[in-house]
Amino acid sequence: MTILTNFILTFSIYAFAGWVMEAIYRSCLQRRMVNPGFLSGPFLPIYGLFATLVIWSSGLIGNLTWPWLFIWFVFLSTLLEYAAGWFFERFFHLQLWDYHSIPFNLHGRISLPFSLLWGVLGLIFYLIIHPVVQIQLYQIPTTVRSISALILTGYVIGDLIHSSLLLHRLERFISVFQERYERLEFPSFHSECSPFYRLLHTYPKMRHTVTEKMALLHNKLEALEHFLNQQRKKFYNS
Repeated sequence: MTILTNFILTFSIYAFAGWVMEAIYRSCLQRRMVNPGFLSGPFLPIYGLFATLVIWSSGLIGNLTWPWLFIWFVFLSTLLEYAAGWFFERFFHLQLWDYHSIPFNLHGRISLPFSLLWGVLGLIFYLIIHPVVQIQLYQIPTTVRSISALILTGYVIGDLIHSSLLLHRLERFISVFQERYERLEFPSFHSECSPFYRLLHTYPKMRHTVTEKMALLHNKLEALEHFLNQQRKKFYNS
């Protein structure tokens, strides 16, 4: 039970830390507040999985020098990111991120520059951050850790279910967009598209792997946002 509790807390801590880091990066890049990731809540599972896998493998890598640690972290993160990209494409027909424009990419799911960045983050995490976090984590009373792990498990599972269903709805929305939604007037389109705004803004390079209608949706969305901005200006100037 203690091992499971520590796994859940470790996963949650670094999934949240990854969310904070990505939120800052994406918000600065897009010049708007961005809630990153496909989950609605403040967690990015890939960061939590990466951290827990690094910790689990620490018995094998404990005697390695930092260049070999770096190589291991690059390999581990690249494998995770490729698997995550494949998962979304396989089950939702959506490529949430696209590295095709970045050199040394593979199927647009992974790219060498980002893999190297993951390697650097892995070194910082393994050598500096986690030893401190681990000490602080074990100072929390066992009962509090167990209750926190139970609450976080329920929350994350609920968010996973909700977000997966929403992603499936978005995939269906895109696949029939041209036939059903492209000609809608802006108020109706705004109502139909509103549940997906966060995902579309979080992943501006998202594409549908079966159809080529993503560009049509983005064009319609840009036209809608321009229309709404114009209406706001008229309201404030009146």
